[in-house]
Amino acid sequence: MRFAIGDTTVDVIVDDDDFIAPLSEFFPGYDPDLIAAHRGTLEPDFVDLARGLARFAIQSFVLRSGGRTLLIDCCIGDHKDIPEIPGWHQRRGSGFLDRMRHAGVDPAAIDLVFCTHLHVDHVGWNTQRDNGRWEPTFPNARYLFGRRELADWMAQHDAGRAPPIHARALEQSVIPIVEAGRADLVDDGYEPGPGLRLVPLPGHTGGQMGLVVEQAQQRAIFCGDAIHNPLQIFQHGLSTSSCADPQLARETRTKILAEAADSGRLVVPAHFRGRRCAHIRAQGGGYAPVFDANV
Repeated sequence: MRFAIGDTTVDVIVDDDDFIAPLSEFFPGYDPDLIAAHRGTLEPDFVDLARGLARFAIQSFVLRSGGRTLLIDCCIGDHKDIPEIPGWHQRRGSGFLDRMRHAGVDPAAIDLVFCTHLHVDHVGWNTQRDNGRWEPTFPNARYLFGRRELADWMAQHDAGRAPPIHARALEQSVIPIVEAGRADLVDDGYEPGPGLRLVPLPGHTGGQMGLVVEQAQQRAIFCGDAIHNPLQIFQHGLSTSSCADPQLARETRTKILAEAADSGRLVVPAHFRGRRCAHIRAQGGGYAPVFDANV
């Protein structure tokens, strides 16, 4: 899938288009009546009510803007140790890089890789196994990691407090990038290119960041896991069981939705299936997604 934000072209490169999780476990406190009221919007792309499941895509976004190519988030990867999720554990031949090439993007042409945060499903393709070592997948890219995000995770890792699934992700997909001298630690306000700016989106993790795009009259925000599923647009106070600070995640999400509804900004979460992104409409004291077939 491809869409445009002004002069910026965006290609969606999918790594897993049907990752599922039990609604009651992933979204504790979700409102069944609200899902039922918006079933026509949420099914079949985002929920499977018959099985009580939420549905997600694991995907990257390739932005071509101002003569540079930026990759947002690096999904699962191949040959990674993820025993907690059998379908991701020691995958081989997933075809992710082939799909990238099919979209006209040579991995060697990636200038920047930006990880919104450092969870396992956002860093996997940072590296590939080569002669027993984890080496950068994108040989000519600089990797942008939020300074606070990396510091928080490394503190947990070094103290033995990081959950094993994320500790291994750091060891396989993040620390090798730092040790190779390919990481740039960035802060709020960093500009990867003209009309592009990083913003803090804390809550899901302590240092999650998003990418704001300002192109002439068109605006967008790539908001990582601040929003996982359109259910959280209808019920914007609903955080996930994977959020480090659910209350802060609620506040961050509400700010994104309010600003997007007011400004017309396109919202591009990390895990939406279907149209992959949405405009936001204020509705009855809350919000609703607007999926534009032309986006």
